[in-house]
Amino acid sequence: MGSFTGTEFLRDYAADCCERTMETDFDALARMADRMLAAKHAGRRIYTCGNGGSAATASHICNDLQKGARVYERTGFNATCLSDSLPVVTCLGNDFGYDDIFRIQVETQAEEGDVLLAFSGSGNSENVIRAAEAACARGVDVLGFLGRDGGRLRKLCDLYVIAPTTCMEKIEDMHMLYCHALVSLLKRRLSSEWGAEVIRPLRNRKIRTALFDFDGTVSLIRADWHDAMIPYFTDVLQAVSGDTPREEVEKTVFGFVDALTGKQTIFQCIALDEEVQRRGGAHVDPMVYKQGFLDRMAERVTARVMGLRAGTIKPGELLVPGALEWIRFLESRGVRCCIASGTDEENVFEEAHLLGVDMLVSGGIIGARAEQSEGVKEALLKERIAAGVVDGDSLVCFGDGPSELEAAKAVGGYAVAVAFDEKVPFGTDMRKRKLLLPAGADLVIPDYTDTDALICLLGL
Repeated sequence: MGSFTGTEFLRDYAADCCERTMETDFDALARMADRMLAAKHAGRRIYTCGNGGSAATASHICNDLQKGARVYERTGFNATCLSDSLPVVTCLGNDFGYDDIFRIQVETQAEEGDVLLAFSGSGNSENVIRAAEAACARGVDVLGFLGRDGGRLRKLCDLYVIAPTTCMEKIEDMHMLYCHALVSLLKRRLSSEWGAEVIRPLRNRKIRTALFDFDGTVSLIRADWHDAMIPYFTDVLQAVSGDTPREEVEKTVFGFVDALTGKQTIFQCIALDEEVQRRGGAHVDPMVYKQGFLDRMAERVTARVMGLRAGTIKPGELLVPGALEWIRFLESRGVRCCIASGTDEENVFEEAHLLGVDMLVSGGIIGARAEQSEGVKEALLKERIAAGVVDGDSLVCFGDGPSELEAAKAVGGYAVAVAFDEKVPFGTDMRKRKLLLPAGADLVIPDYTDTDALICLLGL
C-alpha cells in the first residue's frame, strides 16, 4: 500500500468536498430560501422526498424546518417528509408500485402554493420524478437538490442546486450542508422580519401619553453597559464567595442587575452591597461601586459623546432604529412624550440633546437625582398622575427594563417591551424578552422601524 494512510485519505476526501462545494450556485440556493419563506408567510406547506441517503436528508430538513428555524418561540415551517411514514410508503409501494409512493401522496395532500423539496443525487429517481410531475400539475413549486448533470428531474424544477461532483457520497454531504445553510439563512431572515409580538392587545383605549426609558430604549450611547457591570460586580462578589464557581456567582449578579434594569444605577449597587454582606463580606458604600462602574464605562461613553460633539458620529448611529421618527410621529398625533432615565440627570440631558431627542418630547426629560429614594419612572408617574396630567388608562410605556414596565402597569398603563438586540442590530434580543415578559410586557418589539404595525397595534 506504499505510504498511503487512512488519515491522508480522509483529509483528501474532506478537502476535495470543501473545494468543490464552493463551486455551488449559492444564488440559486438563496432564491430557494426566498420561495420557502414566501410559502411560510402564505400559510403553505413544504413537502420533501428522496430515496436512501436522500430520504434521510429529506427527513432531516423537516426536523430543522419545524424546530431549528423557530424564532422567538414562534412556530417553524409546516414541513412533511413523504419518505417518513413506513406504513404509508409500504402500503403505496405494495398496492401501486414503488415508483408511485410519492406521487400519490403529493396528489392527496399538496395544494397550489405549497413547495416540494426533491432530493436525488442522480436526478433520475423515478419516484421522485413522478412526485415532481404531480407537483407541477397542482401548482406546487419544485425545488431540486441534485447532483452530476441534474438528470431528468432538473427540467421539472422551478429552482434547483446541483452538487458539483460525480461522487454520490459527496453529493449527499453537500446536500446536507445546503440544508443546514438554508435553515440558518431562514432563521436569520425570520429574525429580521418578525417584529411586533402581541402578548395582550390594546383595546378600547386612547393613547395620550407616552413614557420612554432612555438607555437601550432610545439611546445606544451606553450600549454594552452589561459588559462593564456584570464582570465588575462578579469580581467583587467572587472575592467573598470562597470556592463558589464563577458561573454561579455571575448568575446571581445577572439576576439582581436584570431585575433592577431601568432604575437608577445606585439601586444595582445597593443590591451588590447587600449580596456581599449576605456572603460574609464587609459593607461598602454603594456609591463606591457606582463610581467603579462609571469608571469602567467612561472610556466607551466618552468616545461616543465626543464623536457626537465633533460630528464624526451621526446621531442615527447611536439611536435605537426608528426611535426619533416614532417620537416625532406620536407628538404629531397629539401624544405627549416624556423620557425618564435611571442615568444621572445631567448626562441624560446632554445625551438627549446630542441625539436630537430633547427638542421632540413635549413632556420633558428627567434622570436620576442624588436625593431620590425611589425609581425615576415610579416617581414621575406618581407626580403626574397626582397632578392630573397623566391617566394610566391612556398611558403607553416603552422600555427595555422591568422597572419602567412595572411602573406603567402599576398605574394601569400599556407596556411595550423594546427588546432591541444591541450586539446583532436586527431582531429581538431573547434575553431581554425573557426578562420583560414577567414585568408585564403587553407588546414586544425589536425596534420602531415597523411604524405601520405600531400605528395599527396602538390604535393611532
